[in-house]
Amino acid sequence: IKEWDDLFQNNNYLAQIRQAGINGQLRSSRFRSVCWKLYLDVLPEDKTQWISRTKEHRAQYEKIKETHITNPRKAAGQQDLVVNNPLSQDEGSLWNKFFQDKELRAMIKQDVLRTFPEMLYFQEEDVRTKLTDILFCYARENEQLLYKQGMHELLAPIVFVLHCDHQAFQHASETANPSEEVKVLLDPKFHEHDAYAMFSLLMETAEPWFSSFEREVRKGKEEMLTSIPFARPQDLGPSVAIVTKVNRIQDQLVKKHDIELYMHLNRLEIAPQIYGIRWVRLLFGREFPLQDLLVVWDALFADSITLDLVDYVFVAMLLYIRDACEFNSLICASFRTQNNGTQDS
Repeated sequence: IKEWDDLFQNNNYLAQIRQAGINGQLRSSRFRSVCWKLYLDVLPEDKTQWISRTKEHRAQYEKIKETHITNPRKAAGQQDLVVNNPLSQDEGSLWNKFFQDKELRAMIKQDVLRTFPEMLYFQEEDVRTKLTDILFCYARENEQLLYKQGMHELLAPIVFVLHCDHQAFQHASETANPSEEVKVLLDPKFHEHDAYAMFSLLMETAEPWFSSFEREVRKGKEEMLTSIPFARPQDLGPSVAIVTKVNRIQDQLVKKHDIELYMHLNRLEIAPQIYGIRWVRLLFGREFPLQDLLVVWDALFADSITLDLVDYVFVAMLLYIRDACEFNSLICASFRTQNNGTQDS
């Protein structure tokens, strides 16, 4: 109760929790998921709307799941058997959709099985099913993008943070009487629903990094997507947007902050796509242990939903690696000098 009040019960609470996220002060927080929901605009700033908005998101996911996760056998007798049978190739056939869905789910499941293999939590069948269902529903809701490898690594930390907060809430509920607001926001029954809402809003920013299309027009949620003409072959592999982004980071930010490093990378012909696409697309998910990664994400989300801080973490990573390499070179040189001195004596 005290932590909840400290975080959310003051007039300037949003600015304060943003600062807490940027300063790495949410590491042991039991309400990290609530902070993330605020950072990602899943929850509005107005606290009086939290319960209604939460219920709205959950009802929306129920409807999405009901629409996309179907069993054609249940529709037997209600559909024209000429169209709706297991051999039908008709676009309107539930069986045709079922087999296409099965293929998509198998592809998603293959990635889900590899998610954080060192953590027992992600080996649980219930957790794997949740991850698969969320990613499948997202793919079906976003047919232009569908599912792309790596999306599971953006979803998994969100699912884990919600799980940790739910565990803390259930433990606290045994000895205290939490408010109605806390009960609704941290209700473990809606783990999957809340994860879908958070992931969907995160993907509104991250989507161009997975897409092979360029966004031309955006009016609210409606978008026009077209292929890029005259794209270079190296741009067509991952996505135009992410290649443009990592090139800009190296050509502008790295050059500005460390011209020597910039020249060195150019001299060695190390294109930023080689290392940078994974950094940006997974938000540095493979570069840190999970508990440290969550602190990095606290800052990325708290700074801005547009994830502009990614560019500067990218540069900081390069500078850190450069310093570590220089240090190792000095150690090796010192070691060689000592060895030569020993041999001479």
